[in-house]
Amino acid sequence: MPSDSDDSVSERGKVLTEEELDLTRHDNVDELDDGRYVVSTGSGRTSDEATEARDDERRARESEPMIDESEADGEPDITEMDVNAWLEDYFRTIDAQYGFHVTAKFDDGVGRHQVVSNDVVTSFESLLIWYAQHVGGGTPVEDVLGILLAEANVSVRYPVRTLTGLLKRYDLDRDDSIGDLIEAVSDEQAVALSED
Repeated sequence: MPSDSDDSVSERGKVLTEEELDLTRHDNVDELDDGRYVVSTGSGRTSDEATEARDDERRARESEPMIDESEADGEPDITEMDVNAWLEDYFRTIDAQYGFHVTAKFDDGVGRHQVVSNDVVTSFESLLIWYAQHVGGGTPVEDVLGILLAEANVSVRYPVRTLTGLLKRYDLDRDDSIGDLIEAVSDEQAVALSED
């Protein structure tokens, strides 16, 4: 029966010394950084080769840009200024005369809208329609826009030809009075001012 003395403990059950646990003293072990090692299973490198490999790895790590913790977690640290600068650069390079990118908060969340166009009216109309759709709560867009403009502290000046279009729609001409116009539109909740 084997004895329990230290001399009779098999090689397999031997307690390792602190020196034996030090991986860095072996030629076939390369330390990448604190607590990370590469262990070669083939013939070991010479100690000069191992030192050179460690130095190369350290130089490569030092040349990499520093990453803050939010980037390491998959969330890059992008500021509002970064976004604004990117959008400004982007719109400077588009091949159109007009363009915008709008991000807006509404009761039901956040919406984004982007348009690029060579037509100033199309660009503006797109913005107005998008905004009215988000704030209208189901009210038709033309009514929302009329309410917003009527309630705003901005006095809107329409070209005279829009009034001419309104008169034609109700079969009125120069001989009719303002009273005739009021009577013609009295059944309407709103009227559209347009050129046709």
